[in-house]
Amino acid sequence: VEPSEANAGLDLEVCIDTNMIILTGSNSPNNGLSGTGAWSGNGITVGGQYMVNTVGVYTFTYSYGSGTCLTTADMDLTVHDLPVVDAGSDVSFCIDAGLQTLIGNPLGGVWSGAGVSVGGIFDPSSVVVGMHTLTYRYTDGNSCVNSDTREVTVNRLPVVDAGSDITECNQPIPVTLSGSPNGGLWSGNYVSSGGVFTPNGLGTFILTYTYTDPSTGCVNVDDITATVVEPSEANAGLDLEVCID
Repeated sequence: VEPSEANAGLDLEVCIDTNMIILTGSNSPNNGLSGTGAWSGNGITVGGQYMVNTVGVYTFTYSYGSGTCLTTADMDLTVHDLPVVDAGSDVSFCIDAGLQTLIGNPLGGVWSGAGVSVGGIFDPSSVVVGMHTLTYRYTDGNSCVNSDTREVTVNRLPVVDAGSDITECNQPIPVTLSGSPNGGLWSGNYVSSGGVFTPNGLGTFILTYTYTDPSTGCVNVDDITATVVEPSEANAGLDLEVCID
């Protein structure tokens, strides 16, 4: 009789993280001979099982029949490595930093995590203050997938208090302003270095105290209203003359 032709099937391509695969073969035509096929090759176990653990190209043989009716066929298994993915360095944002575009390498991956929207846009104001783990997932041309993470810390703004509103007379008398925490900067009409306010005109003025947190670089402000009025004129009355007794 004519031997049945062993068929090892199509060549395969898998990724290194596939783990176990099971190879399957066939024979044609079915000529009524008994027997089953068998796989051979480096790393192949009973039943055509192969544990994927090394990148490379491997040839496996499928044999069917015996004696003069033995036929064989080969197939190649290509094992691809995973892509090298870099989500970038850890980073910190102030909660009011606005929308941030995350960049991963290679380009073309997908970001996920708290505060992340389509296109890898991260909104610090949409998450709670603290550390968040964001994941960058990339699929290469071999359909192999790898990912990397980065830690993003969202910092709160400092609590700033410029104090109470003030009312001063329109006289060139310096008034030293104070805000909390110490170390901020004052700005506004008639304000000079060191937070000194010297009235020089009637009206209502907004004075701003700006403070930068030295540990995070986050900035916050608070305002007071300075009202400058005309001073009341002192009146000592008429001169007097009296007797010594």
